[in-house]
Formats: sequence, structure tokens, C-alpha cells
Amino acid sequence: MSKPHRSLSLGLLAATMIAGMAHASDPAPASDTTRAFDIEAHRGGRALRPENTLQSFANALSMGVDTLELDLGVTRDGVIVVSHERGLNPDLARDASGAYVPPPGVPFVKLNLAEVKNWDVGVIRPGSSYAGHFPDQLAVPGTKIPTLAEVFALVRRSGNAHVRLNIETKIDPSHADDTPSPEEFVSILLKLLQKERFADRVMVQSFDWRSLQLVHRWAPSIPTVYLTQQMGDAANVFRDKPSPWTAGFDPMRYGGSIPAAIKAAGGTIWSPFYRDIDAASVTEAHRLGVKVVAWTVNNPKDMADLIDMGIDGIISDRPDLLRRVAGKKGIALPQGTPVSP
Repeated sequence: MSKPHRSLSLGLLAATMIAGMAHASDPAPASDTTRAFDIEAHRGGRALRPENTLQSFANALSMGVDTLELDLGVTRDGVIVVSHERGLNPDLARDASGAYVPPPGVPFVKLNLAEVKNWDVGVIRPGSSYAGHFPDQLAVPGTKIPTLAEVFALVRRSGNAHVRLNIETKIDPSHADDTPSPEEFVSILLKLLQKERFADRVMVQSFDWRSLQLVHRWAPSIPTVYLTQQMGDAANVFRDKPSPWTAGFDPMRYGGSIPAAIKAAGGTIWSPFYRDIDAASVTEAHRLGVKVVAWTVNNPKDMADLIDMGIDGIISDRPDLLRRVAGKKGIALPQGTPVSP
């Protein structure tokens, strides 16, 4: 996409966002200030229903969660859609004939919304590793990739005044051509939040801290969630070297401390891969005023251990199990609001 002519328009948009965002959305429910633990349905609870769809979000709303966790992409015609991948997923997206999209899929920036809506994501590709991980997911043929606006409409229709949305900008610095730039992505997102009057019901999370810095600058009232992974090929943060993901806030500049780097970046929520944290790092984060919400935790024992460690929330593919464990720990459970997709 062409970027040079956008600097003035983005700057004007940012000024508008800063001036109006605090009053642009529906009032936050009073209960948000009293809940000590955040039960988040990862991709809507993908172990139970097709991920990141109205089916999964309706199921999570019906059972009762504090937060719907979801991922965002942007189409060629500038519409925000809900998908974990930056494009059509070969394990999920199939056409009218039942044929799945060939790997590696097609980036959303190369598709109009009408083209995205042609694909069915309600049935996992048989024999895939994804299918092996989630054998109990209910298949729902005919399920379409939703827009973010359609998710907002579902939440409103449910009547749930408590639930929040934790929305992730899917941007990868090593695959810049697969998405709009961070500036364009964030400006499109903030414009939609203002139009939909939903800014007080969301948190914006990302592994790409550049986009979080833009949210700080353009809409400082919106909480930001700093995602991290320290192990494996997908690592985005390092204690001993710079990273293209961290917008210059590398832990090596802060004594090797990830919570200190997030604090310096202006963040108040750290969302680490759950195996990367221990009691000492949770204590350090809390000392700095940074909450800890771990991803993605599906084993009841791990859930219990993390709650005992004092973390502030858990993101899980199994929100039903998380509710059960949290309830046994004396955590107040959010009330469900039954709704159909």
C-alpha cells in the first residue's frame, strides 16, 4: 500500500482520537473496578467452537467470561476482520466445494471483504495437527470470518455490560507486506472504535510493540497489553539483544527485566507465555505496577498453580475449565448472558 501521502491525514486523525476517545464509547460497567481476576476466552474458546467466530464468542458470552480475546486483520478495502492468521488459514478456510485454501494461504490485504466472506471456517481440516490439538471442537459448517463490528454487535445483542474485548493487532515486522503498516492498522482500528462507541470496552494487545506505542500516543485512555514469548522460533523479546518487535524497549536496556521494559514503554499489562514466568517475575511486575495475564493455559493444574502465584488473569482455549478452577480458588465468576451467534 502507498504510505507517503498518509502522514498528514494520520496526524489529524490522531488529534481527533485523543480529543474524543474518552467520551466515544459506552460507559464501562462498575464491576470492572472490583474484579481481581480476568477470565479470558482465547479466540473465543477455540477448544469448544470454531476459533475467532461469532460461534465461539457467543458460546463464551453464554457461559460467562470477563474478556473475549481475539485477533485482527485488515482487508484490501480497509475492513477489520477477526482472524489469528494474517490471512486465510489453510487448516480452517475452505471454499464452497469443500476445498481448503492451499498453504500458505492468502493475506487479507490482498482480499476484499466480499472475497473473505466466501470462505467457510467452521470445520477444521481433517488430519491436520490443529485437528489433533482440538478434537472436541464442535464443527459448525457455514461459519464465516466475522468483522470486528459484527463482534461488537453480538456483544450488544447479548446484553452483557461486563465483558471486555482484548483485541490483538496481527503485525509481524518480518512480513511487512502481509498487513498494513502499524500506523495505518492502528488508525483504522481507532477510527472503528470511535465510530462503534466501543473504546471503553477494549484492550489492545500485540507482540508488535510499535502498534502499542501508537495506541499510547493516539488514544491514551485505551489499555495496552504487551505480549511476550521468550522461547523458540516465535520469540519476540530477548534479555540480551535487540528485537524488531519491541519498538526499542529491549529488556537489555533495563537490566534484563521484561516487566521494567514494559513499564518504561508505558504499559500496565504484561501478557507472557505462561511457561516464561515464575513467582519472582510476577512479584517484580506487581512491584512496578504491571499486571500479569498469562497465555495460553489449558491444563487445570497449570491454571491453579498460576492463580496461586498471584497472576491477574489467564487466557485459555478452555474457559469452561478455567471457570471451574477459578471458582474453586474462591474467585468470583462472571455471569453468563446467553446469546445466539
